[in-house]
Amino acid sequence: MKKVFIVAGDPSGDLLASQLVLSLKNLNSELHVTGLGGNHLKNVSDKFLQNIVHQHVFGFYISPREILFFKRILSDVVKPELEKNKYDAVITVDFYGFNSRVAKIAKKFGHKVFYYASPQFWASRPGRADGLREIIDIFLCLFPFEADFYEKRGLPAKFVGHPLLDYIPHVSENDQTNLIGKVIGLLPGSRPDEIKRHLPIMLKAAGLIKKENPETRYVLFTVPHVNKNLYERILRENGEEKISIEMVEDKNFSYRTQLDAAMTASGMETLENALLGIPMVVMYKTSIFNYWVAKSLINISYIGMPNLLAGKEIVPEKIQAKATPENIAAPIIEWMKNPQKRMALRRELLNLRNQFGGKGASDRAARAILEKVA
Repeated sequence: MKKVFIVAGDPSGDLLASQLVLSLKNLNSELHVTGLGGNHLKNVSDKFLQNIVHQHVFGFYISPREILFFKRILSDVVKPELEKNKYDAVITVDFYGFNSRVAKIAKKFGHKVFYYASPQFWASRPGRADGLREIIDIFLCLFPFEADFYEKRGLPAKFVGHPLLDYIPHVSENDQTNLIGKVIGLLPGSRPDEIKRHLPIMLKAAGLIKKENPETRYVLFTVPHVNKNLYERILRENGEEKISIEMVEDKNFSYRTQLDAAMTASGMETLENALLGIPMVVMYKTSIFNYWVAKSLINISYIGMPNLLAGKEIVPEKIQAKATPENIAAPIIEWMKNPQKRMALRRELLNLRNQFGGKGASDRAARAILEKVA
């Protein structure tokens, strides 16, 4: 295999894509990669077409401007690239709405197509998976239940595990250095709209916790693609008096491993926290329109990845109307009063690591692609 075209459209997919490229290049030193995505993918691509991650698209409503942007990318960037160049593999990473169209264009021009971090059809509209039956050569799944979903429908799939295990620190189940419970993390999400909705609620919850536990410290986790001015403005407008909040960009989980508990927006962060054994309250709040559309489509009992993996609610979920400061603060206050209960939850979260097949997920995905192409 000599040429690969890879596409990612959101921050987490951009990181996954870049890790996969590094694994592919490690296995094939002659590989030439054309990327369409964000800064992570740009750094590892031999040819980079455009940054589409900065659009921060999320939810069921996409503005007319965003629709026009992605239509233009498909017609003016993706289609000409796949029509005039022969790629050994076209790899789409997550971001179903856009990447399903990329996959169709690629198959039309005779390319082999691989879907990495496969769409969450198991959560909503499972019938859509059949629409990709003639397009995707293999779905490469991060979670074991995803591969089961595809195999039951007679679709080609392979469970490769999650790359998080390659770079997230190993944590001992019996580590009780943080038994007192004094450091609380605030993880409001990775998109500006999420941060605007979630952070003010988290700050009010922090104020309630502070009243019960005056010595508690707080760490606000920022993301590199969101301007720090947004966080600072929300802190100024919503900050509780006498609350010490440290704002960090935690690139290697050094701050995260110090947490005793966290308030976390639903998303990749919930899985990261679980693998680090951090007891958390999962919350999410969106527009009324997005919420009711999602409620009508999603057919799963939980939205937090720890609960999905466990098949039961092991961490509290506070969604939409239930995402209040009082509801978010209450479990954390309880864990502080009962540290043994918090440590039991920590051990249950760390046990979820066993479902992922160990380190080397990106390498396993790269080998699956190379074998299929060969």
